[in-house]
Amino acid sequence: MTNNSRHSSALPTALPPVVPGSSVPRLEHRVTTSLLVDQVFDALRSRIARGEWAPGTLLRIREIATLLGTSEMPVREAFRRLTQAGLLEAAPYKGATVRVLSIDELEHVYDVRLMLEPQAGRLGALNANEAAIAAMRHHRQLLEDAADRGDVVEAVAQDEHFLTALYEASGNHVLVNTIRGLWDTCRPYKNLWVTNAIERGMATWTHLSPLLEAAEQHDATAAFAVLEQTYQDARAVVRQLLDTRSDKHQ
Repeated sequence: MTNNSRHSSALPTALPPVVPGSSVPRLEHRVTTSLLVDQVFDALRSRIARGEWAPGTLLRIREIATLLGTSEMPVREAFRRLTQAGLLEAAPYKGATVRVLSIDELEHVYDVRLMLEPQAGRLGALNANEAAIAAMRHHRQLLEDAADRGDVVEAVAQDEHFLTALYEASGNHVLVNTIRGLWDTCRPYKNLWVTNAIERGMATWTHLSPLLEAAEQHDATAAFAVLEQTYQDARAVVRQLLDTRSDKHQ
């Protein structure tokens, strides 16, 4: 499906260049209307995903609040959510820094995902019962609702719940717990990929329906193939995004 992300039209469309480790420059532009937490979150997440702030850039709560013309409270909460999403790293008493995403880490994470998750999907599809299939349907709907309102973090979370329902049907809890741990490392890359896809109007969640159908039909081969192709494609897209971000800040 294709989704559109929400953005505040009052925000500045471009920011001055910054260098790693620097702080955000003060800008004269101010937003005249009050921004809610989700609007601040969306605005900052979008700029991070597009690489407008170099990895390592220090974002100060007061400066961001001044930039957006809002109070510090919604900025502080947006920082907390961005840290949970893996896009910022907390800098105590200062604010937060833009997390450095590594191409090497990306390659290693997706190498392991490709070894584990298609196999988990194959076993899950083979053994899925009505409860597992119902859970997959439920989380697919919640994901689509989140994507429709532009909530990338919630959509990614529901995607993980959807996959967990499939993988748990495998009966191999060691495998499932290992994959969940891997997701903690992978999540920032997933957020980057999904943000880019939504902003470009690209189909984002094309694996959901084929996986659900594979589980309903107990088609282990189809589930394996869908997951393998999905993660190969995702790795290629995120690698290209990271290359672009790196070139932009050299």
